[in-house]
Amino acid sequence: MIMDENACIEKVLLGDAAAYEVLVGKYQSQLVSFLWNLLGCGEDARDAAQEVFIKAYFHLGSFNRMRSFKSWLFAIAYHCAVDMLRKKKRLRRFWQRQACEDLEPESAAAGGRIEESPLWQPFLRKITPQERAVLALRYNEDFAAEEIADALGCSASTVRVHLFNARRKLKKELQNAGLTVGSQMPRAEEVP
Repeated sequence: MIMDENACIEKVLLGDAAAYEVLVGKYQSQLVSFLWNLLGCGEDARDAAQEVFIKAYFHLGSFNRMRSFKSWLFAIAYHCAVDMLRKKKRLRRFWQRQACEDLEPESAAAGGRIEESPLWQPFLRKITPQERAVLALRYNEDFAAEEIADALGCSASTVRVHLFNARRKLKKELQNAGLTVGSQMPRAEEVP
């Protein structure tokens, strides 16, 4: 399979843009799923995936073929998602400041605050983007700690710390929601 990827990459680098469609087709659903876990919104995930594939296409010449293409692609996706989250946070703060400046004192007391969009599941607010990325790569993509470290640009021990913290926070949130949590991760149908 790596040989197939390398052959596709070689064709793309030689000018056959249609060969890139093979790589997109192979990883598109996995990448959108990963980004959805990080961003909490399907529309944002699809937009980000499109941006990731465009960036990867234009930087394919710098891809180190000794590395896994999937890890390289997911590293680009992770950084893209973190940038999107930062932009959203800045934009939300801007609109909140604008709303506060535009409100008169009596309307501010009446609750004229901009509400946050309910995109996130409650427990996702309790974990960092790095923790969400580690969880998604570990459980959705079945990456090993070393592969996650390669994709996120950190050490394998840092990955294990993020994974431990995310599990601990997730377990606490599930227990606070009244769900019994054993030693294993809950199945998807058990998570609210």
